Amino acid sequence: MCKFLSVFLILALFSCGANYTPRAPEEVPFLKRAQTQSRGGLTVTAAVLSREESEEVFGVDLAAKGIQPVWLEIENNTDAPFAFMPIALDLDYFSPNEVSWLNHFKFNRSLNRKMDEHFSEHSIEVEYIIPGEKDKGFVYSNLDPGIKYVNVTLYQLDRIERFVFLFEVPGIQPDYQNVDFEELYSNDEIVNIENENDLRAVLENIPCCTVDKKGEGEGHPVNIILIGDPDDTFSGIIRRGWDVTEADTDSFDIDLRKMFSTARYRTFPMTSLHMYGRRQDISLQKSRHAGHTPYRQRNQMRLWLTPFRYRGDSVWIGSVSRDIGSDLRVRKYWFAAQEIDPDIDETRDYVVEDLVLSQQVHKLGYVKGTGAANSENPRTDLFGHPWWSDGYRAVFLFGKDSITLGDMEFFPWEDIHSVPSLELEFGNRNERNDDRGLGN
Repeated sequence: MCKFLSVFLILALFSCGANYTPRAPEEVPFLKRAQTQSRGGLTVTAAVLSREESEEVFGVDLAAKGIQPVWLEIENNTDAPFAFMPIALDLDYFSPNEVSWLNHFKFNRSLNRKMDEHFSEHSIEVEYIIPGEKDKGFVYSNLDPGIKYVNVTLYQLDRIERFVFLFEVPGIQPDYQNVDFEELYSNDEIVNIENENDLRAVLENIPCCTVDKKGEGEGHPVNIILIGDPDDTFSGIIRRGWDVTEADTDSFDIDLRKMFSTARYRTFPMTSLHMYGRRQDISLQKSRHAGHTPYRQRNQMRLWLTPFRYRGDSVWIGSVSRDIGSDLRVRKYWFAAQEIDPDIDETRDYVVEDLVLSQQVHKLGYVKGTGAANSENPRTDLFGHPWWSDGYRAVFLFGKDSITLGDMEFFPWEDIHSVPSLELEFGNRNERNDDRGLGN
């Protein structure tokens, strides 16, 4: 009993010394990074707070609880009301009282009431924005490190307007920030392609596989091609939950607390593979919750910007693979997942399914390129791990507008059945959609 009272008194004394000093949103400079879009009489301004800015505005460390505030200001200059529903921004968003309760002080009701009022005062929940007025506040979304995809959807009974934003969130250094994309190629090096036959020939002649830093050996196969305006391409990828990756430095300076935690380390650095004389320009991953393990299981995507342009759009080549375990032989990266799923087409096909569901892939196809291998006679990567493949590369053409599966087109190239769960095949699309229920 005495021990319990002692603990109670210590907690009470600690709580009495607690301080809660949030700041007004306009006093914190996050709005300098705000983005604004206007269309059809509607104007939406959005901004995403960094961990430090969030703590300034709300007086507590929300990122430690996996919460990321998104600032919105919605102005309606139409002649009818529009409804905003935060569930379109984040299916699992937090309510103001929920966020406040998660951060309450022990035994300090007055500060907790102040906290409740602050979160409620600055929130925006299910709202009707009537003509001539605006509403503003925070949606308390789940934390997305590195890049944040924000979808603001406004509803009427017979009209829907979507405003899509991509934000670089301060707090980590993604590896793509080390690349000067404007200086990668001179004007003389850019190769413009205007027709599908020429595009196919170029894509088939890209080297089969990545190499090491010296340009030697054979790493993972180049098994995906992404074509499109960079904003359209990467908004589709980020929309599907891919995370950017922290830069790999010579010292491989990583956050050991994140690495050994039970939470997903979603920006865990990625080992370097090389094309065009350089490591990957952009690294993306989908990580799994691995528990108390010294590695992270994840799907990996490494991308390089090529000198090719298809009808003015950027062409990226990439290698996708799935880390499934740790390989202690790779000493520099002993703590990183290095053992890959040897059936490397399974990961390519996963990416096909995943990106198609972004609804921003307007055209899909396959070309030869990596060379076929099977489990009885596999190829090996730079670390000696086996892999096999049917030898095809998946080619994605991204567009700005969202489309349905029934409206997606196909490059008339290689005819392979690579997406069984979506039952997408090449051939007569209308007949296929009627037979399989993918039509209107």
